[in-house]
Amino acid sequence: MPLPTSIPSFDELPLQKGDPIHSAWGLWGTGPESALGSLNYLTDELVLKTMKEEVRTGERVGLNLPLDLVNPPLLGRVGFEQKVIDKHPRVINDDVITFNTQGSSQWDSLRHFAYQGDKKFYNGTTQEQIHASPRTEINSLQSWTTRNLAGRGVLIDYARYAKLHGISYEAFSAHPITVEDIEAIASEQGVKFAVGDVLFVRTGYVASYKAADQTRRELAAQGRWVGVRQGQATLEWLWKKQFAALASDCPGFEMIPHAEGEGMLHPVVLSGWGTPLGELFDLEALAVLAEKHNRWSFFFTSSPLNYTGAVASPPNATAIM
Repeated sequence: MPLPTSIPSFDELPLQKGDPIHSAWGLWGTGPESALGSLNYLTDELVLKTMKEEVRTGERVGLNLPLDLVNPPLLGRVGFEQKVIDKHPRVINDDVITFNTQGSSQWDSLRHFAYQGDKKFYNGTTQEQIHASPRTEINSLQSWTTRNLAGRGVLIDYARYAKLHGISYEAFSAHPITVEDIEAIASEQGVKFAVGDVLFVRTGYVASYKAADQTRRELAAQGRWVGVRQGQATLEWLWKKQFAALASDCPGFEMIPHAEGEGMLHPVVLSGWGTPLGELFDLEALAVLAEKHNRWSFFFTSSPLNYTGAVASPPNATAIM
């Protein structure tokens, strides 16, 4: 669909009386494209322009953690299981895997986290609509998979910034990354944001998790982590930037537990704006490559799993420099 001729200010949200706080239901119309939310920014023209500008060396790094890395599972989720099947008498193997789609690197769909008080997902979808039959499609990831995700990624490397500036923090604690931090890092890295960017925030969580022994990983499973700070200032800044998607290497993009008096970002970002949230992305090799080239923007692609009613999916993501 054509991009909106103008984006309302944050103060103009919600767009319609009676809709949940800060929501932008209707911004992308009512047709099939509305299910894409902010992914509508990733037009063919923008993707082509980004490829020409961002792909310079051809170096590629995957952004996906192993499906079986996180153990014990976070947030009480089901862990990864694999069965390797010997198809005797033929010398052939198959395997069958079972996993929670949010157990490792993942995209959250627009049916994952509702406005809790209003009990509404993106564009007013209810839990009853989602569960009306065993496998409904409304607000699922499947609408994204027709053309997948591709565009300009921008890495904000907080872990690097903290090390350079002597900021000490625990990855498995509620350490906040503020808008002021992000702007300072962008300035140091020479990053200029553009509408339709995919914002990646490297918190250092994945690096800490990979280095942790089992005792430390059990601490991580208690559900505390570094992340972007919640609150009105963060929401207003994110809305002004109009990113196509948001992602980080921590389990929730935003820090958990959130600061007292500041509601979570998830309901507004996912169910209010239709902006995908990526979590537990592996940004370690990308950070090395970005520092090598002194360039923190890149071409990004992602191909989520394609099945009816997906709530979340491994991103199958690649950054190309």
